[in-house]
Amino acid sequence: MIGWVKFNMKFEELRKQVVEIGIKMFNQGLTHSTSGNISCRIPNENKILITPSSVPYLDIKPKDILLVNMDGEPEEKGRNPSVETPFHIGIYKKRNDISGIVHSHSVYALAVAATKKTIPVFLDEIFSEIGGEIQVAKYNLPGSDELAEDVIKTLGDKNAVLLANHGAACCGKNLVEAFHVAETVEKICRVFILSSILGEVESLPEDGIEYQQMIYEMKKDF
Repeated sequence: MIGWVKFNMKFEELRKQVVEIGIKMFNQGLTHSTSGNISCRIPNENKILITPSSVPYLDIKPKDILLVNMDGEPEEKGRNPSVETPFHIGIYKKRNDISGIVHSHSVYALAVAATKKTIPVFLDEIFSEIGGEIQVAKYNLPGSDELAEDVIKTLGDKNAVLLANHGAACCGKNLVEAFHVAETVEKICRVFILSSILGEVESLPEDGIEYQQMIYEMKKDF
């Protein structure tokens, strides 16, 4: 029991941050009810913290956040970790630069994801914040290995990917950055839909894309 208390307290601040990001995601309309999930990598540990399955965001407490190893196995008793744990684990294994993931179910991201259309680099922030065009991973059952594999493949070295008919996976070097990416993706998807109504969406010129790529690479070192 003593060992458990010490272990739990060790990650208390990270657990609180996961809870806070979940409340922000809900309050800003980036998800609803129990949809979506949030995780973060634990510094210097081969483990992550992730939101529980089927618990409304406003009801989640720090003690409900699950400690999971890189094999996807819970290391604590309590609630069940999110069904989407496999793709979170897969991204962390593939990308050492990522330590926070926000899986949103926001309205405009869902709308674009349902069309399976790639969003081109038509705004400066698409490259400077996301790292390039936003692609859509093909549809697979939630929690499946197939979903995890295609999300990882489609994400590549960028910060966001849409999941067909499902939502968005947004990544960052920490949870704050991952949440910012989720906000940015929703804005981009909204502008993309509005622009598409007005006419054909035109990509940035090549020099604009090169400039934004430079900004993106510089931000990695911040």
